[in-house]
Amino acid sequence: MSEAPNFRDGLCRPALSIQARQLLSTVCIRGGLTCPLMPHEEAQPFLDRIRRDPTAAIRLLSDADEVVHHTQGTDDETQPHRVSLSVPEVAVPVPPAVLNRQRDLDVLQRLGLMPGDTRRARWLYELLFERIDSPARICAYDTPGWEGCPNATSGVYERVREQGWQAMVHARTREEMDESRRQSAQRIAVGDRIFMRPHHVMCLACWYAGGEGKGLRPNDTLSEILERIRREPTVPLTLIEGTCEACYCCDGFDTATTRCTHGGGLIRDYKKDLDVFRKLGLAPGATMPARDYIRLLFDRVPSTRDVCGYGDGIVRSGEWRICGDPQGNPGYAKTRETGMP
Repeated sequence: MSEAPNFRDGLCRPALSIQARQLLSTVCIRGGLTCPLMPHEEAQPFLDRIRRDPTAAIRLLSDADEVVHHTQGTDDETQPHRVSLSVPEVAVPVPPAVLNRQRDLDVLQRLGLMPGDTRRARWLYELLFERIDSPARICAYDTPGWEGCPNATSGVYERVREQGWQAMVHARTREEMDESRRQSAQRIAVGDRIFMRPHHVMCLACWYAGGEGKGLRPNDTLSEILERIRREPTVPLTLIEGTCEACYCCDGFDTATTRCTHGGGLIRDYKKDLDVFRKLGLAPGATMPARDYIRLLFDRVPSTRDVCGYGDGIVRSGEWRICGDPQGNPGYAKTRETGMP
């Protein structure tokens, strides 16, 4: 058994870092505007990268928690220590750095993230377009002195948003996914083994549901894998971490990097794999006949609650959502009773 190789551009080594407010800037720039919050020489390399790589890890920055205590004193324009006992007759323009901190925190709050959080490009733009429908009241405000960017009400952001995340980030074509399915199905049908994530056999059992699951699945090749196992119960399964044979035709699978672009890279699935390995007393690289693995899985993992529900059925964030019923997927229970003949 060998240790799985690691990429060197994981979520803790982001490929790209931008101020949180600039996430909106990239949308306006993609729509043809010149944004005062993000220079062209910064924006273009960023946009080029996510256009070809939907898996690029993006870290969102803000200096909000670097503001010094008032007793420290500073000449920084962002920390004016003026004392006034009256309301000014004319609005005082807010220092740009203060307005930018407001923008950063508005974006982060709406996204449910914190300064320094890192997410992969596709998921981040899906989240952005789901939760922020306009740059108004973020890039510009109604308060005198806080007017901000004149482009905030141009409608450009909204027009790009209507096109979906695909307007910003590379998306697989139907033709590409169909070709990937053909290639994967060929490997599954004639290969001397099948490489699988251990928890994907649980997904297969949930879908099969004691015989109710039929036909091709639209976003993976689990049905083709089931057909091979039913035809050849002793076909070897080599259990791996990370994306596997079932993933190739998925809309979230990036062929250039072999990474997953869904839901923060579906980091929860890495935990599911390791939980299954631990419960079965196995390690990545373990290989055994499919029939033996399925028997071992059903013996030691009686419910999806134990793996997909993290043992307690509690959803703690969107990235750690539970697939199926938090109390246990009934399809898995049915297949566990009937097997996969």
